[in-house]
Amino acid sequence: MFKSIEKWQYPIGRYLPKQNFTSQEIEEAIKVLAYFPKKLSKEISLCSPKDLNTPYREGGWTIRQLTHHIADSHMHAYIRCKFAYLEDRPLIKNYQEQDWAEKSPDACNASVEASLNIIQGVHERWVFFLTSLNTEELNRTYIHPERTAEFPLAEVACFYAWHAQHHLAHIQTFLNYTA
Repeated sequence: MFKSIEKWQYPIGRYLPKQNFTSQEIEEAIKVLAYFPKKLSKEISLCSPKDLNTPYREGGWTIRQLTHHIADSHMHAYIRCKFAYLEDRPLIKNYQEQDWAEKSPDACNASVEASLNIIQGVHERWVFFLTSLNTEELNRTYIHPERTAEFPLAEVACFYAWHAQHHLAHIQTFLNYTA
């Protein structure tokens, strides 16, 4: 294993929030979201049934739970984006991602194929949606209840591009370590 737990938790580094994003950064984030489902499916296809039930790091979720977490998280994010677009500064509903990943029977036992299909569909819609927005629309926000902060859609796109790459790197690191 990595000598540093930080490397196992954040293999691509921590997300660094910013105030403003360039149009190039937003376009790059949307490209990441567009290509992520295929990249994730490729990495998951390299996993054995045993791998899917093995935590990607000590104290972490299994690859199965991680895959279902990505589907849950990205579904929430897409819906939050739609609320921000259609409503004025909506207060979004938070969810306890750890409970969803650890206490939900589907997250612990269901086939990863179901979540890979969800991720493919959500990302296809999400990318279409985001590429349809102009600069003003990308500045529309939602309010997160626990963080008491507003999140513009441009930042949401950039954060979830990081989130996708972050979890993809967890799986890649696991596979490289166990190879």
